[in-house]
Amino acid sequence: MFRIPFLFCVILLIQLQSLSYAQTAYLQSKQIFSGDIAELIIEFDNRIPSLYALDTSVLEADFEILDIKSSVSRKFESNKAFHRMRWQIEILPRSPGKLRIPPLQVGEVFTPVLMLEVIPQSAELNSANNVRVELEAEPERPYVGQQTQIVIRVIHNVPLFDGDLIEPAVDNTDTFSHGLESRYSIFREGQEFQVLERNLSIVARSPGQIRIPPVNYRGLIQSASASSVAGSTAKSRRINRSSKTLLLQVRKPPSEFSGSTWLPAQEIELEQHWDEITNELQVGDSLGLTLGIEAKGLPAEALPAGLLSTNSGKFRVYADQETRSNQFEGRELTGRLEQRFVIVVTEPGEIQIPAINLKWWDVEQEVERMAALAGKSWTASAPETGEDGLETAGKATSWSGTGSPGSAITLAHGNWSWYAGIGAILLIPGLLMCLRSVRVRMSESIATMLKSRRHRQLLKQACLSNNPVLACRELITWGRARWPCDNINGLYEIRIRTRSSELAGELRRLDKALYADHSETWQGRALWRLVAAEHRQLTVETGTREDSLPNLYPQRS
Repeated sequence: MFRIPFLFCVILLIQLQSLSYAQTAYLQSKQIFSGDIAELIIEFDNRIPSLYALDTSVLEADFEILDIKSSVSRKFESNKAFHRMRWQIEILPRSPGKLRIPPLQVGEVFTPVLMLEVIPQSAELNSANNVRVELEAEPERPYVGQQTQIVIRVIHNVPLFDGDLIEPAVDNTDTFSHGLESRYSIFREGQEFQVLERNLSIVARSPGQIRIPPVNYRGLIQSASASSVAGSTAKSRRINRSSKTLLLQVRKPPSEFSGSTWLPAQEIELEQHWDEITNELQVGDSLGLTLGIEAKGLPAEALPAGLLSTNSGKFRVYADQETRSNQFEGRELTGRLEQRFVIVVTEPGEIQIPAINLKWWDVEQEVERMAALAGKSWTASAPETGEDGLETAGKATSWSGTGSPGSAITLAHGNWSWYAGIGAILLIPGLLMCLRSVRVRMSESIATMLKSRRHRQLLKQACLSNNPVLACRELITWGRARWPCDNINGLYEIRIRTRSSELAGELRRLDKALYADHSETWQGRALWRLVAAEHRQLTVETGTREDSLPNLYPQRS
């Protein structure tokens, strides 16, 4: 009477366990060498199409968890659908010997206990399959803010496959990557080795000790000697090789440095470029200046902007947003900063642009140096006015009517202060409104001028660097400014409006390059030359200078 319910419960329990048990948990190889990576596979079937959270903390005592990959696939068996969850766990043994892999919980069940044997590498095997990672830093005692060159080398005498070089994350520093790798051969210990080299630059943000963690290389090698080891069936080995740890002692800026901005570099140069300036400079005209700083061994982010910021009673300086760029010359990092300035003449007389001096620290000679640009000066004249203005203001008031001239003069002197007060009350609001209008016009004109120059500069850079995508974008912006009343949305609208057949031809070539095979190289120098000629022709026809502000003191007719 009691056997039927008992048997039913046993059968039901077996079915439930079969639905929620981890069907598979195994190692790709039960024997590996020291320094090799083991792969633990766990597969679990369930009717719920989702992944359970997998806690691997029980492995951390004997293994370093390198990577966990998970996936879900749908399966059909006996016309029933279920989902197979799969985890691939890469583990690196911390020591040789027979290591126990404890159970891992998956849902409501646990994986079985597994054993992994880690075999120490013999000297013969290590010599035949020699893969090492070297890490160097120069200098090891940099100043704060100074570039430290990091050289990473993977040296090997066996082929490497599916490799990944994992660069270190260094705290309290900025890292700049070369982006390129070099390969070459060297001879060591009577053997030929292949070398994979990568270069980085790091810049410490504050003084003190900086720790550079080990660099890791992970990849596959074909090991002919592995098959000779008893019980080993692996045709290839997934290895992990680490470099040593480096310590840098970062120094404070020396007390001898007297500059306002700390700039430790191997070399710093200043350069300037003035726009074409008319010989007849007047109040209301503007001067365009581009300043550049190039620093060898220093990132662009450390270079100071706003070198020209001095205003005077005769001119005002307006700065555009600076542009920064970094590039490598060999292993050397070179930073560059460029910034545009507009100098607006506000009063007549001598316009004296001061010299620019930038102090920096020579890290090779351990001495302070100065980069300098000489100042410039011009003479600006007052705006021209009509003859009626001054003469009319200087004429004496004529006398008419009855009475003597003396009485008229007496009356004028007697009421002068009253008339002056009334005139001042009426004149002040008008002057305030006029000044506000002038300021608005100046701000809008300067913003438009700077924006136009910036877009033309971007167009020039895109054409000279043969970048068709950027050139197309900046050309459309130029076309909208050239024909503001038209709807310019593409190169076709510009082509049908230009009067230059050569420019139209270059626009067709650019349009073709945007959709052509990337193996065809587009050259943009001719396009920029024609666009610049079109812009100059427009300036001549309209009789205006786009690079100048509108005259704040127009001539009287």
